[in-house]
Amino acid sequence: MKISSILAILISTLFITSCKEEPTKPSTETNLTIEILDKSCTEVWIDIKANDQAAKLGSVYLNDEFKTQFYLKDTVVYLDELLPNETYTIKLTNQDGIGTQTEFTTMDTTSHNFTWETFEFGGEGGSSYLRDVAIINENDIWAVGEIFIEDTYTYDSNGVWQHPYNAVHWDGNKWELKRIFVDYRGQPNFAPLEGVFALPDGKIIFSSGLPYLPEGDHWKLYHLWDMGILDENDRSVTSIWGTSLNNLYFVGRKGTIVHYNGSSWSKIESGTTIDLISLTPGEGNEIFVSGYDDSNGSSILLKIKEGISEIIWQKEGLEEKEPYNGLIYGMWSNSNNLFLSTSNKTSTLFRQRISDLKDIKRLEGKLLWRINSMDGKASNDIVTLGDRFEISHYNGSRIQSIYRENISSIGFGIKIKENIIISVGTIVRTNNIFNDAYVVIGRR
Repeated sequence: MKISSILAILISTLFITSCKEEPTKPSTETNLTIEILDKSCTEVWIDIKANDQAAKLGSVYLNDEFKTQFYLKDTVVYLDELLPNETYTIKLTNQDGIGTQTEFTTMDTTSHNFTWETFEFGGEGGSSYLRDVAIINENDIWAVGEIFIEDTYTYDSNGVWQHPYNAVHWDGNKWELKRIFVDYRGQPNFAPLEGVFALPDGKIIFSSGLPYLPEGDHWKLYHLWDMGILDENDRSVTSIWGTSLNNLYFVGRKGTIVHYNGSSWSKIESGTTIDLISLTPGEGNEIFVSGYDDSNGSSILLKIKEGISEIIWQKEGLEEKEPYNGLIYGMWSNSNNLFLSTSNKTSTLFRQRISDLKDIKRLEGKLLWRINSMDGKASNDIVTLGDRFEISHYNGSRIQSIYRENISSIGFGIKIKENIIISVGTIVRTNNIFNDAYVVIGRR
């Protein structure tokens, strides 16, 4: 009994000791991490953090299919040719077979199907047009240009001289012709309007070549030459973008750029004399600006940061210069990607990664008519407008023409918000001497 008890104690002690000293199993945790930075309908960007794994090879698998291999370091892996609205598994392993994985679902495509309604203004007394449009909501839309009617340039019954109209406003039921006047040197001043922009708070900014900012129930003209902001080498500013009345950019002819910070104006040297047409935000406080000159075939893409402009790409004359070759006619961006419409022999779209401007992809689909303007909601919902009033839609997979007039017409400005498209321009009517201002509304 005594020996048995001692033996039992020894066996028990050995068992307990062996449990404590048993080596732990190899950990499956590593210093490898993966994060989905961004995705579209057909592409994904994966951020890899490798920490101290640089001496080891890493492999990336998509749904267990090998895609790429590299020595592990912090990097961004890009994969394309994916399917819309599809769930994928991304796995990253080192050469020891240890790693991590995550899932993501690509964006779905959006519908090309819109119903259309058209409106015409003017057509008498002069050729009418609308140059730009801004959507606050589906019941509050502004378009600007110059509209002539039968009584234009005559006196009304009260002896008031009748200028053309320079804006139209949609209230959800009807369009109302508007005359926007501003004070200049103590006198009311009227001019055709070339640009309009809706701020996030619903305030409307105009440009007649000079900025009009809201002030109470009217707009105030800022005469940049009289103020000493611009000189004899500068030209009018026509296109607008901003986040608030404390952060507004205007660009225009001969490379002219100005910024308003809520209390003062400043000129930004562009380094070009090409007419600047489009502007859109980049990352942080960056702004991208593009322009072209039809007369000599030149085009430019700029980036503005902290008041300094930098030329990203420039084409001079008839040269073929990659990646766009043709002229940049319009731009739109989301937080990660810059989309550009270009025209050479045909019009097409490019997607350019903002964080890596060398990451450029030509999007599927081509259009016959020149693109003049573009806008978007997301990387799977982008619209363009061009000659023959051709409206096209990129649904995340392919660009497709969704509306076109068969008579002579030009579309100048387009905006999309929620599920409504507003496009504006001018159209020739064979029974009229003068062009009509033209609006096409698409609803989805």
